[in-house]
Amino acid sequence: MGNIIGTVKGAVAGLTGVAICLITLGVVMELLLGTKAHGSFMAEGGVVKGITGLVEQLGTAGLTGLISAVVILGIIKSTDD
Repeated sequence: MGNIIGTVKGAVAGLTGVAICLITLGVVMELLLGTKAHGSFMAEGGVVKGITGLVEQLGTAGLTGLISAVVILGIIKSTDD
């Protein structure tokens, strides 16, 4: 049973790592090429606008936003182990 949980945990950590790499690639592409060069691959407005919107939503949520940000960062940090 422990082996199954370890395998699933490793797979989720790997997928999260890939997602973070894709987000980083999207930010770099947007900085180098602009928002119009992505075509339909990126969301409307670009990756940077999406990240900025997320931070803005967390910022306007007060204490709830702060707690959410800490939880998100904790989840991301736990995938590095």
